[in-house]
Amino acid sequence: MKGAKRIKAVLICLLSAMLLFGCGGGKTTSPAPETAAVTAQAVTEAQTAEKEKTAAEKAASEEQKTISETENLTETKSVEEVPEVDRYEEIMDRSGDESKLSFYCWDIRVGEDADDKAGDSTLFISPDGKTMLLDAGHPDCADQVIGYLKDLGITRIDYFVASHPHIDHIGSFPKIAETFEIGKAYRSEVEYTTQTYQNYVDALKAHEIPVEYLKAGDTFSFGDQITVKIYNPGEEIVYPKDFPKNSTAFMNNQSLAMKFLYGESTVLFCGDLYSAAERDLVEQYGEELQADVVKANHHGRDTSNTKKWIETVKPKIAVAMLDQAVNMPVRSKYNKADSEFYMTFYDGIIKVVMDDKKNYEVVSQHDSWLHEEEQSK
Repeated sequence: MKGAKRIKAVLICLLSAMLLFGCGGGKTTSPAPETAAVTAQAVTEAQTAEKEKTAAEKAASEEQKTISETENLTETKSVEEVPEVDRYEEIMDRSGDESKLSFYCWDIRVGEDADDKAGDSTLFISPDGKTMLLDAGHPDCADQVIGYLKDLGITRIDYFVASHPHIDHIGSFPKIAETFEIGKAYRSEVEYTTQTYQNYVDALKAHEIPVEYLKAGDTFSFGDQITVKIYNPGEEIVYPKDFPKNSTAFMNNQSLAMKFLYGESTVLFCGDLYSAAERDLVEQYGEELQADVVKANHHGRDTSNTKKWIETVKPKIAVAMLDQAVNMPVRSKYNKADSEFYMTFYDGIIKVVMDDKKNYEVVSQHDSWLHEEEQSK
């Protein structure tokens, strides 16, 4: 608007000069040098103002275009869209999985008003048909996990493993224990003071489920062909002086770190380890941590999954279980390390089937933007 007013004032000045010096009774007179200079200056100012106006309008247009593109990009990557593809029935079909290791990273969700995230829950089935439920998710997710297990035809859980006693990992256990017979439970020695933890302990006792405590250096068998090796926590658990205050990082760093060894094939699940614990394990075990498939620690968040950790583990497949849209720096780290990255929030249930020769198949419930670049290669 200011540019337009300025142009209007200049044009009025020009018109006045023309009437005064160039239109006197049909007689043409030459303007004085001072008048010519003023007229030339006015024209120049008018041209400059017009250029400034055009440049300003162009800049405003470009800015609005950039904002629109950014909003569209943000919406595409942060707002859950209705999936066009749903492979639920294919994922629940176990035919052809015989004599192979298969596992299902469940897509579980809590309501918008929940104070906690849904968490982790994964079902493993050994080549000889044994079942292991690793973590149970948030209490609000119990019916979801139970529904998945029933749809898969599961009637008994041979082993339940609690990676650590946070609500988003053991919260659904009591209801699951009421629904399915559970043969044995594995856990670490770490204890917690929450009601959720007490409910979990009470359920173990109520259903008379045998419990075995695990620590670094232990191994146990999952069926006849799979060995599970433990790398964390250590033999002695030292609680902080102010425990349980400010104990989130401490509890997460006590997560069970478990490696499944099936012939030449390997899978690594380490709960919610933070970067400090990752660093300790890398220093202590190094290349022994290498695995074909890895669960991205702490739901794929950047509290964990350091570059050094990823370079040490060298996975071909990484799966993050999370029910929220987040920024994706961790995905970029895995992709740069030539790992395919899956997240349940976008991909739905993730099913992995593998033989003992490093051959594996990954089936996601949905197609998501996470893999558009991979598909275009």
